[in-house]
Amino acid sequence: MRIKLTQTGYCLIAVLLMCLPAEMTAQQKQKKDSTQQKENIKASEYMIPKRRSADKFEAGKGTEHLFISAGAGMTRLFDMGSGFAAHGPKASLYVGNWMTPVIGFRGGMDYSMWRGNTATNLIGGSVDYLINISAFAARYNPERLFEVIVVGGVSYQATMRTGMKTIHSYGLHGGLQGKFNITPAFNLFIEPQLAMYPDRVDNHLSWRRYDVTASAMIGITYKPAGFSQSRLLQNGFASIAAGTGNTGNVLVNSEFALGKWFGKSQVNGIRISAGSSTAFLDNHDGGPDREFNVNLCADYLCNLTALVSDRKSRVFDLLFVAGLGSYFPGARADTPIVLNGRLGFQGQIRLSQHIGVWVEPRINLFKDKSYRADLQEPIRGTLGVMIGTSYKF
Repeated sequence: MRIKLTQTGYCLIAVLLMCLPAEMTAQQKQKKDSTQQKENIKASEYMIPKRRSADKFEAGKGTEHLFISAGAGMTRLFDMGSGFAAHGPKASLYVGNWMTPVIGFRGGMDYSMWRGNTATNLIGGSVDYLINISAFAARYNPERLFEVIVVGGVSYQATMRTGMKTIHSYGLHGGLQGKFNITPAFNLFIEPQLAMYPDRVDNHLSWRRYDVTASAMIGITYKPAGFSQSRLLQNGFASIAAGTGNTGNVLVNSEFALGKWFGKSQVNGIRISAGSSTAFLDNHDGGPDREFNVNLCADYLCNLTALVSDRKSRVFDLLFVAGLGSYFPGARADTPIVLNGRLGFQGQIRLSQHIGVWVEPRINLFKDKSYRADLQEPIRGTLGVMIGTSYKF
């Protein structure tokens, strides 16, 4: 069957044939343009990313991140060729400030004692530069539980011994601090350190021409800015006290403590304290001698007055105190640490809503390893009394 095309049909076919090459040309051009766009990639897309900016605190005040640290532990002097080595207890107190979440400074004083035939007392000071490695590596997080701090600085030390001229030494030290942020206001830390001093800090010559000491400290840090955010401080208190005791010789004691009462009735509580004792002993020559030690203790508190009276406005409270602890005895001891227990009663008079004064007679019991061998007993008990003041948060 033949199809006859009219003149109009011929015209339509001619128009289509004319448009087809133009449409193919447009498609080819569009394809070419897209190919060129893929090839002409911007160089900015391959630039090295910018370094992240340093972390900063939100608050602009310079003292917003002030802190106070107190610690106790042990120190050791290594034999660097002089034939002399020593070890003993150490205590420290520092005040510092974090300028940024990564960078901080601190300065403070420390006291230590080396054991030996004659006790050597060392009083020193240091200025430290602090780097928060955790904040540097993983950004600043105020809710982080554990952090690692790098410590480095310069130190001064005065070495004092009976019959010897005081030696003044300057040195360098460094270490690491691992801290546990238990509340916004408090953290617990452990801090090992190494220090290097010029020769004769121990009054002994060494062919190496320098002396090296190591120390390990545990302690607590208080941050005033975190006070209002801390639930742990609710019903908490801080106290400071001084007193005396008797072991056949006179003791002079000092103590700083932090504690907390639990529940609405505030009958039960705990107290953690750090202190020092100086015993005045008789030596073989018949003259007086002194023995110094550092102690740590945790006590259970029971408010006997609150058991029988729920009055909030009472002026006097009677507390039962029982605790366990340890102390680092003086140079004459044959062991570096002695465990002890203690019992006592505390009578406290409230001067205001936050401040009170108290008297606490107590009995300390411990295995006798801290005094002369000819005076040692299996279990030694000491009687004492402390007078102090407390501040309730």
